Amino acid sequence: MERQRAAVEVAAATGGSGTGRPGGAGRPAGPARPQDRAQTHPQGRAEDHPQGRAQARPQGRPEDRPGPEVAAAAEELAARFAAAEPAAADLLASAVFGAHGARHLGGAPRQAEPGPGTSWWHGPTVHHSTSPLFRPLGYRRIRREAPAQGAARPTGGGRHRKPERPTTEVRTAARLLTAHPLVTADGPHGAALALIRRHAEALAEGFHTLLGYRLTLGPAHARLHKAPLPGRPLPGLDPAGYAALVRALAGDPAPAPPPVRALLDHWRPPAALAADLLTAPPLPAADPGTAVRRLLAETPVVLYDDLAPAEREHLRGAAAAEAERVADFLGLTAEVRAEGVALLDPADELTDLALPGPGTLAQAALLLAERLVEDLRPADTATAPPAVLIPDALIDGTLGDITDDYGMSAGWDAGYLADLAAFRRDALDLLHRMGLAAPAGRTWLLRAPAARYAPRAEPEPPAGSGRHSRPSVPAQGRVLSR
Repeated sequence: MERQRAAVEVAAATGGSGTGRPGGAGRPAGPARPQDRAQTHPQGRAEDHPQGRAQARPQGRPEDRPGPEVAAAAEELAARFAAAEPAAADLLASAVFGAHGARHLGGAPRQAEPGPGTSWWHGPTVHHSTSPLFRPLGYRRIRREAPAQGAARPTGGGRHRKPERPTTEVRTAARLLTAHPLVTADGPHGAALALIRRHAEALAEGFHTLLGYRLTLGPAHARLHKAPLPGRPLPGLDPAGYAALVRALAGDPAPAPPPVRALLDHWRPPAALAADLLTAPPLPAADPGTAVRRLLAETPVVLYDDLAPAEREHLRGAAAAEAERVADFLGLTAEVRAEGVALLDPADELTDLALPGPGTLAQAALLLAERLVEDLRPADTATAPPAVLIPDALIDGTLGDITDDYGMSAGWDAGYLADLAAFRRDALDLLHRMGLAAPAGRTWLLRAPAARYAPRAEPEPPAGSGRHSRPSVPAQGRVLSR
């Protein structure tokens, strides 16, 4: 709760809606400075013109150090970071730098898409974890569903496929910027700068109209100005680290701590990008439609119950249309359900975390979600809630069974196998970051979208057979009401 309140306060201070959800970005709101006014288009505000929204910073040599105005702005911002609590500093960093990538679930059901009133608890599923190569032979939960007759064929894949709206190049550039909003000429995605420049006007128009984001181009960089998102800190930095980062960007010669040096090496920020990061004006406050589309474009799932009242009302009334707008621009697949909306990336590219994905943690987390769904899935299809309470002992027992079944044979990380407390913590954290679980005090909630990875619902799921004695959980008393 304290983290939530801190996020709300910082979001409001950076031009947000004050609801704890994305509403604005950039440095803290304050009096306009000369470099802010210089961005204004001659015929009006920069954001009123596609050319202004994709404006280029003043030309100059990338190796030039930022000027005194940038240094002054950096010192002001560094002081705010140094005085902030960790949660508030994380959200402020998300607002100032906007360096977070999008995050989406992968895998689309093979069955025909049901109506929007279908619950995730009882809708089509994907079966990544039921592969015979991943499950022990004869495992009791193996149960595949044949693809529905007449189901729509997935788009893409054929070498003769014609490009869709927006054009293939625009969509490719839009996906890159959504995943990597800071692109520098000598960075890992520098080769894409020419593509971004070629379609700058279309990209600026699309991001501005759809998400209220601003695209800026410098002599050696492109930057998509994003709204802040809670839970997307820069890795390894605390408030003092953020303060050191902004001073380093402004050319402070003092030695920077290792995480700061690593970030600077990754960004390779030219002077124009440093000025862009430290002096850009905040994004305007988002209306409900824009706020909803930002969440759809950047987060794995959007549940109606998680939204502010105005946003919830907007999405309930236009879920299919809004999902389709964002999906078309970014090449995603819309999944509209009774509890909310998810935009999936079948290519598993437009995400900073992979689920399903390779490795011990992703495999274990998916299996944990699958088995918890089997034990806890509400039977009533008409009144299924968006989340159910998970008995604490059930988590430990389920994880113990999974470890017995797969730990050695699948070559899972020995450190996790030796420390089940850490395994539990990190697996639940991954499910949380992907929107499939949520903390609730000292225990956890299983959210409805987790059911998309479980086998089809059975009237009476078989009792657990593992040696960790997962008890049968009564249907009554475990459901979290709406």
